[in-house]
Amino acid sequence: MQFLKSRSQRRTATWLAVFMLSVAVFVWLAPSVLAQASLGIEVGEGTGLGSADLKLIITRVIQIALGFLGIVAVALLIYGGYIWLTSQGNEEKISQAKRILVNAVVGLVIIIAAFSIVTYIISRLQEATVPGGEGGRDVFYSINAGALGGGVLQNVYPEPGAIDVPRNTLIMVTFKEAMDIESIIDTDSHPQQCQNAPEGSSCGYLKIAGDNPTTRIINRSAGNLELAANEVIVMTNDGKNFVYDPILYLGSADATSNYSVNLTDQVNKATGAPAFLIGGYLWSFAVSSVLDLTPPQVESLVPFSPPPVPKNTTVQINFNEAVNVVTATGRATGNPAEPLNTILISYENEAGQLVFMSGTAAVSNFFRTVEFISDVACEVDGQPAVNSCGETPTCFPGNEDFLALVKAALVDEQGNLVDLFSGITNAAGNSLDGNGNGQPEGQPADNFAASFSTTDDMDLTPPEIISPLVPAAADQAVARNQSLKVIFNEYILGSSLTAETYTVFESACGFNLDYLPNDLSCYPEGGFVITKQNINNNQEINSGRPATRVILRTYHPYLNPLTNYNSRLTSGIKDTYQNCYSPAIGPCALGQASPSCQ
Repeated sequence: MQFLKSRSQRRTATWLAVFMLSVAVFVWLAPSVLAQASLGIEVGEGTGLGSADLKLIITRVIQIALGFLGIVAVALLIYGGYIWLTSQGNEEKISQAKRILVNAVVGLVIIIAAFSIVTYIISRLQEATVPGGEGGRDVFYSINAGALGGGVLQNVYPEPGAIDVPRNTLIMVTFKEAMDIESIIDTDSHPQQCQNAPEGSSCGYLKIAGDNPTTRIINRSAGNLELAANEVIVMTNDGKNFVYDPILYLGSADATSNYSVNLTDQVNKATGAPAFLIGGYLWSFAVSSVLDLTPPQVESLVPFSPPPVPKNTTVQINFNEAVNVVTATGRATGNPAEPLNTILISYENEAGQLVFMSGTAAVSNFFRTVEFISDVACEVDGQPAVNSCGETPTCFPGNEDFLALVKAALVDEQGNLVDLFSGITNAAGNSLDGNGNGQPEGQPADNFAASFSTTDDMDLTPPEIISPLVPAAADQAVARNQSLKVIFNEYILGSSLTAETYTVFESACGFNLDYLPNDLSCYPEGGFVITKQNINNNQEINSGRPATRVILRTYHPYLNPLTNYNSRLTSGIKDTYQNCYSPAIGPCALGQASPSCQ
């Protein structure tokens, strides 16, 4: 090899070859070795040094070292260029400049190669330490997963990577914008299960484009067997929330089955534009061998009496599990005989007549929270009221006693569902257990009722953050699967917690208060969702007042290593009195600077 003119050059090439071969052997063997070995992380937990992912600590150190070497290489390029520019034709200086520039370029190539090798090794380590072996990784299989949160999808159910999903599960999807219903549902089909569908809703079999349904439900444990279009009922009442109801139970009674759902690239937005990139969106989960026969219950209702609450309140119903999004959402007209009639808010007027409130019900919090918001504008002295959002909130009548009624579905004598659209059911088709006895008894025995009263005042105070953000600004070596968390000083409107109001994206994509990145690669590769927890008397906040913990959850493969991220909370986050969070204000927590300003 003529280009290796000196012994030192040949020695360098030999050592480089040995190094590359060693790296290749290590990368090849790492998964099989580390799948059985401990990384020693548990030792650190007893030292008071924390329990951050050891792989991330190592990669962070390497990142800093490579960054420093990169700065040195760039400095050498600048120095070499300076010598050449000032050489004034001096051949000796020109030769010196050339040597410096060549060495600097070679150094940059080596640094870039080292970065690529380290990233690949860490990726292999991540595969080796994913619990569940091949079966576990199979559950995480996905395509264009960043569409969840970063793209057109707000939420899906079952959640990506879920295990022990019951065989009788529904599949639910919430889009951020209206979709072309006819690209998802065959509206010309008239299956028997759709006979009781409410007026204004759409119900039918899966839509077929070409030879395949535009939504594919795939049993990956049965040779990728797909459900036929006429084996799944699809329904929606608003073009954003869709429920897929397989006619037969999923999986097997004998073993766990891995499933994938593919919203293909044939699904379109209402504008006609494709909803997804090529390949569509695909997520996976594991179906157990059992059925879910346990009815859902109401976990809490906000507000509750006593005491009376300001009239610009929202009725927030929190369930102990996911509920059917189609039967729990929609617009109430004030006529209990018309949709929405599964959730009714009423009061008696001065004439003793029962008045039903008009308004809108929306599902949030991973399909576990339903919120009813009045559509009557609040007024002050005959003029529209203005809150911290600069908007006019809506109000219930003041100084009135209200009854919130959540209706169970119709069932037969054995407790089996008779009419899916007649009341609230969970994601396995079990009717609401409103009286809490554990048995699905249907209407009226299982209707849930709660009362509250209003004052003639309004609450116009914006919510505030009362606990440091997790992770905190500028935190290093954060675990890839770390959830982002924040606590507010009052109950938060679940429907305001969206991927637009609370998000996370790569810092390299830029940051601007007026927009979010459009590139899906800026967001966590596995996607993310926002959930909440109502809390009281919690030691974290040292207060007996109502509060809400908001959680941003990412999915496999989680956050990218060697990557800086921005988390962003906007004024679109609202409390249950419809007041907007103000990022510029908030009390100091634990002696630190105001977390609201981070």
